[in-house]
Amino acid sequence: MKRLMLTAITVVAAALLIGCQAHRPAPINPDFQAADLSDKVRSGELRQKVDNFYVILDSSGSKEETYRGNSKFAIAKDFVYRMNRTIPGSVYINGALRSFGHSGNPFAKKTTLHYGPTQWSSSSFEAALEKINWGGGLSPADMAIDSASSDMATLSGKTAVILVGDGQYKGYDPVGAAQRMKARFGDRVCLYTVLVGSEDPESIKTMKAISAASECGSYQTVKYLDKPSSLAAWVEAVFFESAAKPAPPPPPAPGDADRDGVVDGLDQCANTPRGAPVNSAGCWIIPNVLFDFNEAGIRLDYRPLLDRVAMVMADNPDLRFSIGGHTCNIGSERYNEGLSDRRANAVKQYLMGKGVPGNRLFTRGYGFSVPTAGNDTEAGRKLNRRATLRWSR
Repeated sequence: MKRLMLTAITVVAAALLIGCQAHRPAPINPDFQAADLSDKVRSGELRQKVDNFYVILDSSGSKEETYRGNSKFAIAKDFVYRMNRTIPGSVYINGALRSFGHSGNPFAKKTTLHYGPTQWSSSSFEAALEKINWGGGLSPADMAIDSASSDMATLSGKTAVILVGDGQYKGYDPVGAAQRMKARFGDRVCLYTVLVGSEDPESIKTMKAISAASECGSYQTVKYLDKPSSLAAWVEAVFFESAAKPAPPPPPAPGDADRDGVVDGLDQCANTPRGAPVNSAGCWIIPNVLFDFNEAGIRLDYRPLLDRVAMVMADNPDLRFSIGGHTCNIGSERYNEGLSDRRANAVKQYLMGKGVPGNRLFTRGYGFSVPTAGNDTEAGRKLNRRATLRWSR
């Protein structure tokens, strides 16, 4: 009996020791050159459709199995690495990265958050991904999805959740967790699954059911996403939607000095920037950018407006903008001053991501000192949660 117990202890200790000896596979494609989507984004051909993305990476014991000459974990990690490099660096988006099975204990049921949710940058996301080792633990995919739901409670707008794994989740209920996520966030979440492995019928069925739970996601196998072009097409489908290019400005009419389509006798705003959309009086009126309560993220519905501002600035190198951040009166004066600074800077960072030089953008936070509507009603407070844009030459 003692010998049996000693053997069991030795096995567990050995497993823990192996787990502690981190297995970090070398990148499969260290020199990967992503297809460049930046021009499509800058030109307006592609319009961003999600505010956030959340990657769930399977690091469990079964991922050490070999598939197509490499461990499934190495292939899964390489896919996320290549996906991260394919997302255009100009996009303004929040990112998060979570693994499950990330434990040296083969009997552990564990999920770990490695990155975010935070404003995404390719370099910081890649650095977090690089540190993830194969764990060798159990496969609680449902725990990871439920944990992701909790993390997403802090996010506004729409989120693409991307699960990269082998679908071998017997004894767990990832489909139920996906359904709970859908029930919580509704049309604000879409689930995408990428299968890494031998494509057995049960694994395929599980991964397809997870993505189907959101009613707007998709399922794919990693082997069909190995080329830069095919991966770029997948990234387009997950992160973007096609957008019609803005119509060119009308040809100049006789007596139209600033060529905005309104003749000088009716033009109340002389010297309008080239390409700017104007009203019947010849004035470029830029609506305020509104924010959700206590948020500083740029909402999807205001991105086309800011995209057009960036395009006009590209056509008018002498154009400059003053960006004012504002809040409603809920909370302390000091807190709202900081929030208004973040809102103004969010607009600046978004425009810089579209190629506008930072030295042409000037920000200031006003807190709740300059309301545009009454703060005694919710309707008024919504209008006060804003950023204003004023142009000058």
